[in-house]
Amino acid sequence: MKEIRVAMITGAASGIGRAAAKKFSENGYAVAMIDKNTAIKEVEDELRKNGAESFGFSGDVSRETDVKAFVEETLTRYGRIDVLNCNAGIVVVKPLEETTYDEFLRVAEVNIGGTFLMHKYVLPVMKRQNKGSIVNLGSVSGHVGQTEHAIYGATKGAVISFTRSIAWEAAKWNIRINSVSPGSVDTPMLRSDIQLEATRTGKSFEDVKRLREAEQAFDRWADPSEIATAIYFLASDEASFITGSDLLVDCGWVAK
Repeated sequence: MKEIRVAMITGAASGIGRAAAKKFSENGYAVAMIDKNTAIKEVEDELRKNGAESFGFSGDVSRETDVKAFVEETLTRYGRIDVLNCNAGIVVVKPLEETTYDEFLRVAEVNIGGTFLMHKYVLPVMKRQNKGSIVNLGSVSGHVGQTEHAIYGATKGAVISFTRSIAWEAAKWNIRINSVSPGSVDTPMLRSDIQLEATRTGKSFEDVKRLREAEQAFDRWADPSEIATAIYFLASDEASFITGSDLLVDCGWVAK
């Protein structure tokens, strides 16, 4: 009997994380998911309804006790971890001088702190297996400056740098670690971002949306499934000679 492959997905209740969970489940993986959002149980039900093995864990990736419990539950159920995909992230959109230190800390705790904690508890498992693949979520914001995104961009730049460093640290155990940096993706987080900008500037949501779409070469936002496809590729054996890399899926934003 073929051993089931196991993928752990953070931030899986919506957006890119949810699309990634679906992508891995469609390709035969058992999917372990964590999110603070209670909708994580809806995602579990959806995947199970479609015949996939999955479970949703209600937890916060910035809390070490939650991460440790999530990894332990995954091992209890499946006994292995083949893929880790760190998607959980939050954003604060406001001028720097209006940003509180508590807001800064919270964004850092989730975006880079959560990524660190997941690696801390998953890497020992993959080392025992002598194999594994990790895909972190960077952002175009980690490559270019974006007005009122200084804290978010800083944390995403940190994720990209962390990925490069830890890839070398894990290579001797045949563990590959990469990141994906999306441009604008049609997610609840981006729509909330656009609504905040619209309210602040007195423009309509659609007007601001059109401005943000124009930052992509094809004048549109990505669907989360398009980013999930890139994540799946980097996690798969098709990318067996790729580690320490950041894959831009930004529709030409950085190239401009």
